[in-house]
Amino acid sequence: MLRLKEKNGMNSNNNVSIIAPKISVLVPVYNDIGRVGQCIDRLRSINYPRESYEVIIIDNGSTDGTYEFLQERVKEIETETFCLLQCLTPGSYAARNEGLRVASGDYVAFTDSDCLVSSDWLTSLLECWNEQQDDIIVAGKVSFFSDSSKHTEQNALDFENMFSMKQEQNAKKGECITANLFCSMSLIKKHGGFNEKLKSGGDVEFSRRVVSSGGKVVYSEKAEVFHPSRNKSELIVKRKRVVGGTWDAELSKAGFKRKLRFCIGLLKMFLGRTKKTCLHSGFSGKRKTGLIWLLLLIFFTSLSEFMLLQLGKEANRS
Repeated sequence: MLRLKEKNGMNSNNNVSIIAPKISVLVPVYNDIGRVGQCIDRLRSINYPRESYEVIIIDNGSTDGTYEFLQERVKEIETETFCLLQCLTPGSYAARNEGLRVASGDYVAFTDSDCLVSSDWLTSLLECWNEQQDDIIVAGKVSFFSDSSKHTEQNALDFENMFSMKQEQNAKKGECITANLFCSMSLIKKHGGFNEKLKSGGDVEFSRRVVSSGGKVVYSEKAEVFHPSRNKSELIVKRKRVVGGTWDAELSKAGFKRKLRFCIGLLKMFLGRTKKTCLHSGFSGKRKTGLIWLLLLIFFTSLSEFMLLQLGKEANRS
């Protein structure tokens, strides 16, 4: 049951007025002029009292006209609900931290500029939080939809549906991604926000800090957001960012044995995903072959990115 606070006084129906807890929604954006508008449209239409949530959009130094587009868009909508900031420190976690500095909610919810939230997103997140105790992060469900504005290969679609953004699995491992992350404002401030030195993986690193200090991550099936499926090129770019985030977080200062374990882990992940693909009863032989080829490409991309970072390459921004 959604826990709300009573307010003294009566509404037009002679009932006690109800005030929902205030939630700050943070959305970082970088060079996403084609999709951020749809994200805003969904956030405007969610089933949550308008006066009880704020949306803080943080442009991370876009160069494609996104910031100028957002300036005009925010002027058209309620200024007390939507706020636009600009953070020129590269990285989405730096942008999120910038948003946290001005956020005024009792709770904070994160999503991405290419995501479309469900109508009951905030209500479901808060209900899940209320069912728990102590310091928790709610990991909401992430589903994929086909993006009609670009060509997405069948093997990329199969990869997304089988291996990407599995929030229920993430929660069991004590992890959550910021495509759909919710917690109290006091919790995130207690832990100092995100590590903005990381280009990727800062959400997982934050989750692990919370769990290591006695908190936990719980999964919400109802609090759903929809993410556009990525094509092959986007998956490769994302994989480079993930490896770069791991490098910045720990591998850059790690010894030989830890780096060797990382490479072995990449091989194990490739072999495990290949086995799962081969055993998938719903795929034809052609689809299995296409997906295994993509898994092999991602594996070698990960190894080559690791070696380039070892030779001094800077991690890709997130």
